[in-house]
Amino acid sequence: IRQREKLIALLGRTDTGKTSTFNLMTGLCQPIGNRISSTTSQCYSSGNYIDTPGFGDTRGGDASHLSLVDFFISLSSGIDILFYFVRYGAMNTTDLHLFLDIYKRILSIDAFENSCLVITDYSLSNLKQVNIDGSEERKTLLKQLHDNDKYSYILDKFQNRVIFLDVSPTDYSRRELSKEIVDRFLHSFQPKSRFNCQNLQDAYRLIRRTQEMEEHCREYRTEIEELKTENEHLRNLYEKQIRHCQQLQISYEESTNQLEQVHQQTLLTIETNHILTIEEMKRQELRIRDEVKQVRQQLEEIEQEMDRSVTFNVVSYIPLIHIITNIMELNTKRKITQRIRKLLHSKKKIM
Repeated sequence: IRQREKLIALLGRTDTGKTSTFNLMTGLCQPIGNRISSTTSQCYSSGNYIDTPGFGDTRGGDASHLSLVDFFISLSSGIDILFYFVRYGAMNTTDLHLFLDIYKRILSIDAFENSCLVITDYSLSNLKQVNIDGSEERKTLLKQLHDNDKYSYILDKFQNRVIFLDVSPTDYSRRELSKEIVDRFLHSFQPKSRFNCQNLQDAYRLIRRTQEMEEHCREYRTEIEELKTENEHLRNLYEKQIRHCQQLQISYEESTNQLEQVHQQTLLTIETNHILTIEEMKRQELRIRDEVKQVRQQLEEIEQEMDRSVTFNVVSYIPLIHIITNIMELNTKRKITQRIRKLLHSKKKIM
């Protein structure tokens, strides 16, 4: 590329007529569509045209951004004119966001001084008139565009530098007219200086850094997902252990209740048996007392009989022996009763 020739870069999203205009001005037949590479061709009538990588939309990612930045950085001599392409009557919020993305993130606001808006698909009959500075048709059309905040924003940044083209392949005369319009603009527009592409180094580093950060974010997201999975596994284990502990607690409470019931039943049985035993002992004690009373009465009778009788034969000792035997038996029963009471009392304390 010779220094005396203008270097013109064509920017814009896909399907805005960018490559069709490039082919019109250079006579080439570059394929139309979104490409990641650029094409340069020399046109001896006006300069060198560069069809830069196209953009699908603002979600195209940093790959297309970096390819465009790489290309501009390779142009150490800079760019004379930047043609930014949009379609007539079809610009929307996404297109405006794309424009802001390219000029503020990739290029810089310094590029506004070297830029011109190219509106393609202009199918009205006054194509020639709207491209003549000062014509009423152009003034009217510019006013209409300024009423649209999306067109108005770009026109204000470009100081109303705009050309209208119709590069439809079905109308040869309008294509030739569009070519003349571009040539006329290039001859009349003299930028103060070339846009220094070396200024894109910061943007290049920023985008690279953004890529690295996005890669880190993806790695962090992967780690977070793994941690979530591990945490979910641990949570399931924890809940399983909690359920097991709850089951053990329920089982323990049931066992405790059963033991308590058995204990209460045992106490009740022992208490009942104790009461019955005490009652039986009382009855036996009453019987023993009656027997002792009877024995005493018999003894008294014997004593009285001995006092009355001078002679006392052996036969008379038999009742006495019987009485003594009964007394010994009563004493034995009383000792047994006392032992039973003591045993029951000690058992009650243990319970």
